[in-house]
Amino acid sequence: MKKTIKKASICGLLALFAASFTASCTIMFDIDGDFKKLFERNVVWSDEEGKITITVQGSNNDCGFGTVLVNGQEERVIADFWSYNVGGVGIRLESEESALSRPYTTKSWWLDFKEKKGKNSATFTTYLSFETPDDSSSLPMNTITLTKRVFPEEELEARYSVRSRCWNNDIGLEISNIDETPFTGRAIGRYNSEDTEFFYLDDHKFRMIMGGELLGEGRHVTQTDGVTLFFDVFGSEEFGDSVSLVYWWVIRGESTPK
Repeated sequence: MKKTIKKASICGLLALFAASFTASCTIMFDIDGDFKKLFERNVVWSDEEGKITITVQGSNNDCGFGTVLVNGQEERVIADFWSYNVGGVGIRLESEESALSRPYTTKSWWLDFKEKKGKNSATFTTYLSFETPDDSSSLPMNTITLTKRVFPEEELEARYSVRSRCWNNDIGLEISNIDETPFTGRAIGRYNSEDTEFFYLDDHKFRMIMGGELLGEGRHVTQTDGVTLFFDVFGSEEFGDSVSLVYWWVIRGESTPK
């Protein structure tokens, strides 16, 4: 009899847990909700006062690079757009300090999605202080509205395409941006199944190193669908005058960057 009671109790607890989990999922997860519908590539998000600016470029529509004003100081950040998360739905802003020292530093801020405002705008709540000491425990809740607009193609820059990957299958060349790339210009790559280092330099220039030796150098041009490398300094004997690499959504056959 005791075993029966014990078994029934366990079953009851499991059922309660399952019901609670289902309820929490309904509340906390928003996989295809209003915020997700705003995701788009090659756009810039910003507020009217210029406190936050985020550009979304390259492969992904759910992360970008930007700046945020905190206590009057401009912080460069990586922005992750969360459409489903047990901690909430919104935008996580990770500081340059955190991105370059991971996993030792976690300096970041969170914008909690509140509501969609038309086709291109959303309101967020946050404890992020823009004008007072950075102590979220003693701050009132703030509200900020971000609006997106198309980012002009001539202003696109592959260096700031967060976690983007582009490649040319014909020659086996791939470039992958990592979290430090927007801040330092350093990316990683593969060529003929060997590891390479790729560096975005000033004035839209680049340099590739493989095995400690120069592989290619020149200038790069960023388009909505990828990057073209021009080997006008070094590497034309290996690659020709230029090589075009495309983002994953092009290879998947998507007609427009959504």
